Amino acid sequence: MLLGVGKSVITPPLGTPLAGFAHRQNQGATEVLDDLEVRVFWLQEERNERNAIVIVTADIISFGNSLATELQGAVQSQFGLPPERLLLAASHTHSGPQTCENMKGTGELIPKVVVMVRERILEAVAKSQQNTRQVEVFAGKGRCEGYAINRRLVRDGKCFFAPNPEGVRDDEVTVIAFRDAKNGDLIAVLFHFTCHPTVMGDLRITADYPGAARRFIERALNCNAGFLPGCFGDIRPNCTFIGGTKFRRGEPDDVKIFGEALGQEVVRIVQNGLVKVNPSLSAKTVKVDLPFERLPDGSSPEPPSLPLTIQRIDIAREISLIAMSGEICCDYGLFIKQLGSDRFLVPMGYSNGMVGYICPSRYFEEGGYEPFDSVKFFGLPAPFSPEIEGLIKETVRKLLSEGE
Repeated sequence: MLLGVGKSVITPPLGTPLAGFAHRQNQGATEVLDDLEVRVFWLQEERNERNAIVIVTADIISFGNSLATELQGAVQSQFGLPPERLLLAASHTHSGPQTCENMKGTGELIPKVVVMVRERILEAVAKSQQNTRQVEVFAGKGRCEGYAINRRLVRDGKCFFAPNPEGVRDDEVTVIAFRDAKNGDLIAVLFHFTCHPTVMGDLRITADYPGAARRFIERALNCNAGFLPGCFGDIRPNCTFIGGTKFRRGEPDDVKIFGEALGQEVVRIVQNGLVKVNPSLSAKTVKVDLPFERLPDGSSPEPPSLPLTIQRIDIAREISLIAMSGEICCDYGLFIKQLGSDRFLVPMGYSNGMVGYICPSRYFEEGGYEPFDSVKFFGLPAPFSPEIEGLIKETVRKLLSEGE
């Protein structure tokens, strides 16, 4: 297998509204704590560029539907790759520019900033194509515990935005590593973890803990690193006040501590916990129509459904990335992982577009932000129907069974 890496800086100008929180009311960024960056990984078998797969990892809130479509079209016209062979993965930092046109009241979208992001991503794709080398592929797993926590606490029939140590979460760390086939040097690492990058939330630009982890890994291992976002719609950093019953906004020291803890686990896995796998590239994308609930008057909302994109990217016979275009809650990630205990299944949200929160059916009974209150922030006509869980799981089952 051949691998090439490209990178670029996508930090917006000071004064740019930051995306992800309503409380900032479109106030502009006042400081840059650390640069927002893109890492692009170009993978291909031998010298056939037409079978390449491109993985883009970016420090942005999400790839909005328009930005995703524009990048897919540009990559197809410039590099000959169809959309299913391009994976657009956003870290989901809440301290970067707005890049989703359907997000309402959580940071104004500035068109010229989105154009800058798009153009620098395409520049990084071009760079990645130009410096490929023969690599061998490895994978491993570990754990990073104590830094992520479920943020839904149901008490007395109501759902609160509060720490829930007993709630579902996923502390597993998955690593995919690429070594030079000739000399064994480590070239690149992809690392996957399941937690919202919302340590920070003021007016300072930062890639949050994924950026801190990436920088730690790149310094420690002298390689390129890219963050693969897990299904963390209902999981956030475990920043609390004394007593652990109420969340607090984090500080730069919290970002550093969290990022370096995750980075240290990635380094440990690379040094002691990898197994060699058999490279094999393939890609497929399917869409599943997610129905909305009927409106209070019994009528159907307009539109009556919204398509969720689900992409399967195989890097090796033992490794499949399952990427979805929404804020996917943790239940789905755990479901995907248990479908292949003998394989490295990597469930991802925040990829190739953004439809809104994708919740398990039980959340619609419990209430709260994810199934109901978030609807207005994504401009949706109604909450999704609880039946989306069954539709998504059945689609994923079929997608993973193909080719087996």
